[in-house]
Amino acid sequence: MSISTGRSGHRIELEGELDIARKDELERLFDSIEKDGPLTIDLRRVVYADSTFLHVLASLPVRFQEVPITLFGASPNLRRILGVVQFDKLFQIVE
Repeated sequence: MSISTGRSGHRIELEGELDIARKDELERLFDSIEKDGPLTIDLRRVVYADSTFLHVLASLPVRFQEVPITLFGASPNLRRILGVVQFDKLFQIVE
């Protein structure tokens, strides 16, 4: 996982399996980001995500009020899950 910051805001690249075993790591990562610009979360290298990851994601719009958050590059299966839990109402989801 990595964070980069530029003129267009913050970008987080996630990878691997995002499950209960990585909950603390994900929370520390998201807590380390300044709430001073748009946030893009790159999901292209995520191979598995469970409800723990969805719960951590769901907390972001509350913590980053007024900051646009984009989820980018989710696999078809993950995009389907994001749609089922209606995350398209919380985030901008792009391919």
